[in-house]
Amino acid sequence: MGNNMKAVPENCYVNLPLIYIYNQPEYLDLFIEKSIQPELGLDCFGNECLSKDWLQSIGDRLANAGLKCTVHLPFLDLKPASLNSAIRQASIDTLCGAFELAKIFSPERMVMHPSFTSWLEEPLFEISYKNCLEGIRLLSDSWPDHPVLCLENTYEYDPGPLLRIVEDLDRDNVGICFDAGHWHAFSKGSEKNDFDFWFDSFAPYLRHLHLHDNNGVKDEHLALGHGTMNWEHIISRVKELDPLPSMTLEPHNRDDFELSLKYFQEKIVPKLL
Repeated sequence: MGNNMKAVPENCYVNLPLIYIYNQPEYLDLFIEKSIQPELGLDCFGNECLSKDWLQSIGDRLANAGLKCTVHLPFLDLKPASLNSAIRQASIDTLCGAFELAKIFSPERMVMHPSFTSWLEEPLFEISYKNCLEGIRLLSDSWPDHPVLCLENTYEYDPGPLLRIVEDLDRDNVGICFDAGHWHAFSKGSEKNDFDFWFDSFAPYLRHLHLHDNNGVKDEHLALGHGTMNWEHIISRVKELDPLPSMTLEPHNRDDFELSLKYFQEKIVPKLL
């Protein structure tokens, strides 16, 4: 890999949770040295990395290096669709707080997990759906001209609820983040082989992609090309979109980081450009 990512589209990012930077500051140094644009994960365990001064220092370093970023809103233990009002309220409050912090970075995109509980039967699912819709509406209203908020598929059995929520919100700055790895493992895409169904459902609203690999059983976040996902087909479909969505590589360790970048630059970028 060369010293920068200039050979890849400028709308590409690599995940970088704040907790990584907090515990190992050299990660931020690496991204800046290689001109890699981060997707900053705002989940922290406690408030150790939520000091505004510290966040501002990261924002300043990225800006000084001429690097744009995206932001992944907190998702651990958050349930904006919860049927328990206290859990739902705490989730919305946390997400609204994260919206405020995200302003520090002027992100190009923000990613959020609506976290639907697919197995809920009616009428409970419908109540849960309305809770989620109202929560995201409140969140979006808290920063009216926010960058595009991309709702990400996680454990959903089918694309319907996510698609419906984006259509019900009907806002130019709310779209979908299609996480292909989650489709392959959590939604049993490896068994159903229904990528085209999901892709076609999401395509009108697809603004962002999460790219990582797995073997179809669990969310392993392997390097691209090191699981069983059919990247040739996935990328052939992505190429149909105009404009191309932004995309984030999501390796979870240093080795997969290097391998994913190499695969992305050698196997994916030439097909997209």
